[in-house]
Amino acid sequence: MTPFNHIAWTVALLSLVCAGGADAQVSVTSLTEVQRGRVPGEDPDVFSNVFEQFNLNYGQADFQASARFEVYRASVDGRNMTFLSQRSVSWAKGPAYVVGGNFYGILGRGLTARAFELPGVVLESTVFRQRYTNTQDMEGGFASWTDDRFEVKALAGRPVAGDIPPGYPDTISGFDKLTGLGSDRRKDWVLGSEFSVRPVPGLKLGGTVVNVRPQGFEGSYAWSWLAGMDLTPAFEHAGLSSLYGEVYAELANREKFTSDGHGRYLSGNFGIGSVGISVEYKDYDNFDLLANDPPQLVREHTAYLLNRNTHVLQTLNETGFQVEAVFPVADLVTVTGNISWGKNRLSSTVSTVFDERFIGTELGFLPDSHTASVFFDWGRDELEALASHRTGGMLLGTSTENNHTLELNLELQRGKLPFGANPRYWDTYGVLSWQSPIGLGAAIALDRSTNPSETDRGNNETDPVKFLSVNLNARFGPYEALLFVGERRGGTACTSGTCYEVLEFRGAELRLTTRF
Repeated sequence: MTPFNHIAWTVALLSLVCAGGADAQVSVTSLTEVQRGRVPGEDPDVFSNVFEQFNLNYGQADFQASARFEVYRASVDGRNMTFLSQRSVSWAKGPAYVVGGNFYGILGRGLTARAFELPGVVLESTVFRQRYTNTQDMEGGFASWTDDRFEVKALAGRPVAGDIPPGYPDTISGFDKLTGLGSDRRKDWVLGSEFSVRPVPGLKLGGTVVNVRPQGFEGSYAWSWLAGMDLTPAFEHAGLSSLYGEVYAELANREKFTSDGHGRYLSGNFGIGSVGISVEYKDYDNFDLLANDPPQLVREHTAYLLNRNTHVLQTLNETGFQVEAVFPVADLVTVTGNISWGKNRLSSTVSTVFDERFIGTELGFLPDSHTASVFFDWGRDELEALASHRTGGMLLGTSTENNHTLELNLELQRGKLPFGANPRYWDTYGVLSWQSPIGLGAAIALDRSTNPSETDRGNNETDPVKFLSVNLNARFGPYEALLFVGERRGGTACTSGTCYEVLEFRGAELRLTTRF
């Protein structure tokens, strides 16, 4: 996109907002994070920084326009950035939808193409040390038509390299920093489409195709056949109204690449009453298509210690399955069980295995003012150098007559590394929180670890490390404020099936979200 087009997008958007009619709606949201502190091992001194994400949305009848600005300012030289990270115009009427600019979309179940974002997630790496929004959008155009019988999608755009902040490197011009031009974030192209038909109610048949064009390399093609069927109407027709179920399959191939690849995904969901089970299978080989996001088949945990050990999908070579079942016992307990397994073949003779088993229970026989849940999880992830782990935890809660809520969360993990003089370690995590009915809350968290990756920081330290923090929150009208003071442990965090790195931080952080 030329500089003229970038200017035209912004000018057109602002003109529409200013000239909006009586039925036009304008909304503004902002996310502000202010930090005062340092990243241990990276920053010799304490410094201050501010990150601001500002979203402007305009809508009138079937038309919408939006823009996102991001600003980063730091007291350390060479890190400041101001840029227009997203802008788009869209039109939707009945079954038709068209968007130009930065967009999100998916073909099939994401095997061949998916553009998305993780709302509220701010990235920072030790390489760039600039803060910016975590987004996997595309810049170009997307159109779709969806009705009861047909579904057609088409997209063309440049996917973003989400691990590079906008405006990098610092040598590019100020204008290019503002617009995002000149960086290495959007050099490749992806063109794709999907067509599917529903010949009878509940049955969907179709396929997708994408053309991947990496800059400097010969392009390649990937295509998939997909089929999905809702079995619930058939069960009802047979007089089995308490049964429900659906099945889905998508088989994809990649051609005209250095070596061919494929992607296979199968899933089924079945249940009777409140008892349900889901089964999924994956087989991905040489299937990194720049802008695809196949199903992970890895359970997303809300427990802190499990979330930071989430297995990261490798689309270059991974096969596996996932089975999850939910079994409630009326007024007593709800049991959730999950088995996830995966294998990565790194070479003809070397492979690693990911294996996890989870069981969680929510107690239902307690008085209405009390809640309790317990979980236990065990497994290994050889790709991440985790030979084995045993993890358990519980969440206890109670509420007063005035709707004040108290919760205690305790988690404990016993892990084993495949190497080292002391391969076994303990991780302990606890949070005590209070929340009031008027929107005020407070929590104190303690994270303790004997993991050698945490205790050995160049000084041969073996004593446990502790991360203590105090967290305050407040909601009033369109504002939401979160204050963190203390130490935050670094490592992996996962949201909606996507994992990213969180830097260790020592200091104070204030996050303010505004909507109006």
